[in-house]
Amino acid sequence: MNAKILQVRWAGLAVAGALFIGALGGTPRLAAATPTAPVAAVTAVHVEIACAREALAYILAWKKYLDAWNHYQLALPGGTYDEIMDAVVLLDEAAVTVGTAGLRLIACLGGLLGGAPGGGAV
Repeated sequence: MNAKILQVRWAGLAVAGALFIGALGGTPRLAAATPTAPVAAVTAVHVEIACAREALAYILAWKKYLDAWNHYQLALPGGTYDEIMDAVVLLDEAAVTVGTAGLRLIACLGGLLGGAPGGGAV
């Protein structure tokens, strides 16, 4: 192997991409003339949709957390005890939501990388 080929800018990305595809269990190849099995395609689409839903839930949980953090910061200067404690409760609930959604996303992505269809449920 020519060692100088690894000195070009795209080589790191190409190697990382090959390792990532290998970790997913795929092999880069030319397009096949025969279609893949419909059952495998439906299973793959189902897994991708499930992880997309988990990813969206995680993003929305972070949005809720940032809104709660903003509400908490606005309540601090001159806010009453009850206003501040209400903001703290909202912030705590949002943090729990972020954690739960994050664990579910990790479980789903772990199922993708581990080969289990549909990921896992937390």
